[in-house]
Amino acid sequence: MEPESAGWGRSHWLVFASTSAGFLLWGLITSLGYIVYPEFHDPVYIAVVAAMPLIGDIALSRLSDLFVGRKRAFIATMSLYAAGSLVVAMDVLYLSMNVVVFLVGYAIATFAVEGEVPVSLAYLAEVTPSGLRDRALILATNFDNIGAAVAAAIAFIAYGSSSSYSTEALSIAVAALAALAGVAVLRSRIPESLRWLRAKGRIPHAVEGTPIHESTETSTGPTVGFLGRYSFLAVLGISQYITYGLMAFVVADYFFTGESLNFVVLAANAAASAAGLAVPLIEERLGSMKFALLSYVGGLLAMIPIIAWALYSPVLWAFYPLLALNMAFSEFAWATRIVYEPALFPTEHRAFMVGLVRAAPIAAYSASAYLTSSLGEAQFLMYNAALWAIGAAASITWRLRGYEVSRIPLEVTGAPRRGDTAR
Repeated sequence: MEPESAGWGRSHWLVFASTSAGFLLWGLITSLGYIVYPEFHDPVYIAVVAAMPLIGDIALSRLSDLFVGRKRAFIATMSLYAAGSLVVAMDVLYLSMNVVVFLVGYAIATFAVEGEVPVSLAYLAEVTPSGLRDRALILATNFDNIGAAVAAAIAFIAYGSSSSYSTEALSIAVAALAALAGVAVLRSRIPESLRWLRAKGRIPHAVEGTPIHESTETSTGPTVGFLGRYSFLAVLGISQYITYGLMAFVVADYFFTGESLNFVVLAANAAASAAGLAVPLIEERLGSMKFALLSYVGGLLAMIPIIAWALYSPVLWAFYPLLALNMAFSEFAWATRIVYEPALFPTEHRAFMVGLVRAAPIAAYSASAYLTSSLGEAQFLMYNAALWAIGAAASITWRLRGYEVSRIPLEVTGAPRRGDTAR
């Protein structure tokens, strides 16, 4: 089935459902580390939580591009999810949350869930017709927010009934294992990416005359080289990743404590999930370049009422509308990244390059957390505004010098710039 000449069919639904379920598990499993951190307060814990996603991002994406492809990478990550979640569950049940055993299980699971992200983006982009690619990518990745909201809801209920972080951890691990049963069925039926098979020379390229797309858009081809594309995406990633959850995970700590913080996280992810449902309609109407401008310039402007509220009039009734505003623009910026990341690189390097792009904000986040730990509230808010400004500057620069990717085939958007040589 040619990706660009076929309509949306059963295989597309299987891949979409499989990647969506993976993002749901990503939201569930990654939330576990932050939710139960108060049980340990261990610096080694923080190091593992920061390092394993970075390693998974690089290692699994490279393996997917070079050897195992998209489907077999999915089978491997699914197996690691199960192993990690099972170790966490056994630790809670029989070892009373031993920090070393918990970290082993959590490290295995987060290595897999984060490492699957670049593979998922590459896979879904490669099998989806160009006219539906942005919509499929945005809606599938929104399940991360849904998974995080589910994890927060589980934590809110579990902690409220038991006041126990062990109960929270066990409940989330069991939910992840239950979800994996459905994921296993889906992933046993998905096809391999034809684009990846062709890039590896395992099947012939499409014969001459095969339509490569059914797009209403036009493109003059890439106007930016691969280094420029990487730099653009890395800046967008750093801006969005570090500012994500400002109101939910940082500002909220000044005004909420205990169980109420779980509710704030639940509300934040519910707001992001709702925004994610509206994003495809807006992005498809504006195109990728204008949508990037809206996302990052809008995120910068949204910092004005947030800073004014936090510093001058912190009445609690206004917190939740500002929380929703912050999460909406963060979701818009996340969607911008999701649309561009798999589109700007060739198939033979796509997952790995997406992994490298994602490595930049993950590493920057760890450094940022350390360097900003002594900042006061006002300084931290200004720091976040500066990060949004950097993202806004990148989106403006791309609008002036970059090119459109929405509804354009990957063979065009990921090609070398005219005059450059593919490497």
